[in-house]
Amino acid sequence: MNKKKRLLLFLFILICIILTPVLFLLLRQTHPKNAFLTASNHEEVNQFYYRAVPGLQMAEEAGLIREVNMNVDLPGHNAVLSIDRIWYNKKQAIIFYHVEGITQAAYLGGEFYLPSNEPVDKQPYHGSKSIGGDTEKGIIYQDSFYSCLKLPPLKDHSGQILTEIEILTFTPYINLPKQSEQDQIDNIRLKSIDIALNYQQQEETVIKIPVDGQIDIEDRLLRFYQIDFSPSVLKVYFQYLNSGRDQVYRVRGSYTTDKGEIHTFDAFPNAITDYPYHYIMEIPMFHIKPDTIQFQIDSISCLGNDSVSFHLNTNQFSKRNGTHEVEIGRNRIKETEILISKITLNKQYAELLIAFVPSAVESDSIPYLELKPLLPNWSKEGDLSKARANYLTILDSDFQPYDLDEWCYGADILPGEGLQIRLDRKFWEESKSIFIELSNLSYNYNINKAVILALTKEQAEHE
Repeated sequence: MNKKKRLLLFLFILICIILTPVLFLLLRQTHPKNAFLTASNHEEVNQFYYRAVPGLQMAEEAGLIREVNMNVDLPGHNAVLSIDRIWYNKKQAIIFYHVEGITQAAYLGGEFYLPSNEPVDKQPYHGSKSIGGDTEKGIIYQDSFYSCLKLPPLKDHSGQILTEIEILTFTPYINLPKQSEQDQIDNIRLKSIDIALNYQQQEETVIKIPVDGQIDIEDRLLRFYQIDFSPSVLKVYFQYLNSGRDQVYRVRGSYTTDKGEIHTFDAFPNAITDYPYHYIMEIPMFHIKPDTIQFQIDSISCLGNDSVSFHLNTNQFSKRNGTHEVEIGRNRIKETEILISKITLNKQYAELLIAFVPSAVESDSIPYLELKPLLPNWSKEGDLSKARANYLTILDSDFQPYDLDEWCYGADILPGEGLQIRLDRKFWEESKSIFIELSNLSYNYNINKAVILALTKEQAEHE
């Protein structure tokens, strides 16, 4: 290669080195991390709030929203925080605010408290989930940032939610994400304000409606029999029948009302009776009372009564550190292959991977069952609560239980693989054989079925 070609190659490489970081910065600037919608009128701001706060429209119609209209200057900025309104209920306290003079993210934080009970430490920022909706965190309108802050309601010294509050003190913080540093936020403390709340929990009326609908799932069924709602809460009562003593702990799905509202939910029901179990689940509230609701249940997650056991002969494995691919105790439960597929020995632990391998499911084979590993409840000597979900029993060659006080232990869920448990290496070396049992296995029931419920007869109650 002659000198001229070498010089041209050198200049080309030098230009690439110089331009690469410049282009990177330009591309970053044209694709900001926080992109917000811009409203052309105030009605679009209201629509943002309705998307972010289920039940808000019903609360407005019931007169449960308090006007605040208080302004606080931001020191060091040509901007003003305006506390516009507050909706205080037994589920959460929501402050609707905007920051004038700022067209970037300006997240509200701080603490509520009674004037006589000011906390020593105040939290400037409560995380992204406390701001706006699940996906939309704010909206820009007329050079101002609009959003809302959601905080839990106040409790008394016994842990009970307060049912009456006259004056609520709020120490606000404005949190400004730094444009140049990812995940870094500037916290600006502002002066405290007193809000004349005049809150009484009994102002919020609860409507109770008996309903009658069910989803047939092969030989089992979900039966829905009551709906309670108020502006802040929507509760659904149901049973999971013909399922033995299996307990539902999660329900995923959506609902559509005849008024055109659609809401998705990922609910964790509470059992309100002993067997046969009755459940209540709370889901996002609608804005307008419907005449009918179509519930689409995608899946339910349950604590079952299946169990699987494994017997390990530790003498089969070398005492040196290393990984062993194995196939121990293969079993098939609820369309899922379950086995110990890997054993890794290191200085501190023997790590055992209990693999959960679901069967290949065709798109038209719904509904179907599959085991779903969760972190186990480790058994210990004298434990009387063996009915707990994913109950893990480990015995040595003398049928003595694994001593949690003596031995190190742990467990992890490896997504797409299964449950990995860690046993103390010393326990492994001292045991000629190890017995492992995992009982009350959790499972998913993928359903993808719908039911329409009519909301007709009403009975009103005050909270």
